[in-house]
Amino acid sequence: MSTTLSSVHLMNLLEYAACKGLDPAPLRRLLYTPESELTGEQGRVTLDEYRQVWEQLLRLSGDPHLGLHFGCFLNLKGLGLIYRISLETSSIGQAMSLLETYLNRTFPVVRLVTGVSRDHFLIELHSDLPNDTIRRQVLDSVLFLMVRELGVMIEGEIDEVQLPGEDLTEYRRLCPAPVARAEVHRLRLDARQVAGEINRRRLKNIEMLLPAFLRLVDRSAGGPVCFAEQVRLMTLSLCSPELPGLDEVVAQFAMSHRTFQRRLTDERTSFRAIADDLKRQLSEFLEQGHSLGTQDIAYILGYSGPSAYLHAVKKWRTRRPADRAAA
Repeated sequence: MSTTLSSVHLMNLLEYAACKGLDPAPLRRLLYTPESELTGEQGRVTLDEYRQVWEQLLRLSGDPHLGLHFGCFLNLKGLGLIYRISLETSSIGQAMSLLETYLNRTFPVVRLVTGVSRDHFLIELHSDLPNDTIRRQVLDSVLFLMVRELGVMIEGEIDEVQLPGEDLTEYRRLCPAPVARAEVHRLRLDARQVAGEINRRRLKNIEMLLPAFLRLVDRSAGGPVCFAEQVRLMTLSLCSPELPGLDEVVAQFAMSHRTFQRRLTDERTSFRAIADDLKRQLSEFLEQGHSLGTQDIAYILGYSGPSAYLHAVKKWRTRRPADRAAA
């Protein structure tokens, strides 16, 4: 296994810590790679630095499912990778080949092993990290990022997600595909999906929404300063490209729904208000920058139909600017 990896993967961990409201200072003190070498796609960090940040983040967060939650957090970043891959491929098989090349080049911590079993295509994830706990968390994060990536690219649903563990309740709660116990981290797809073409309609949605998502994330470039801003950034990060539901966002903060809502209420807002404002901004972006009909925008933003979307638009346009700012 290579002793270095792309610094992008470590910076994602630091960004996740900040989004969860954790102090990144103890994590940064573990690094000995110069700050100037941490930015940009060419930056590299040592495997030891990456491992130590994981260990410290586990201690700071107290989250036994940190890998799962971190993998979900990477949804928005995964959309950018999916889009770049889609420009160079036409089939899922070709996309898998490019994804494997990307991991080998930037993240040799994890390797993919593929195979065919009867009518299924199997993707196994393996790692040589010596620490069992860290290895499990890292494999969880990559597995669930791949669940989202493949879920966007394939026609239909992922057949099954398999992973070790006695209690898979949290995985089943957050995973969009069936979850089963196995000896290794594995994805099972219908072999026909791998041979088929990439789902171009979903990718078209990503192409339209990605610039808006990135612009909204840039608003938080200085780091979240209050809980409502943490929730807003976490909500954006979990997009795939649809906005996540309340349960998915609450799961990231290791608190009850009641505590989550109370903290937002203390800041004079709510999750519904935050999600509603994000949809409003995405709607304005799509209306101004693209020649799309109401039905297309409603579909892209996840509304049940044009009437539901138009009802939301009417509500946004009749609200006073002061009310909108308070939300």
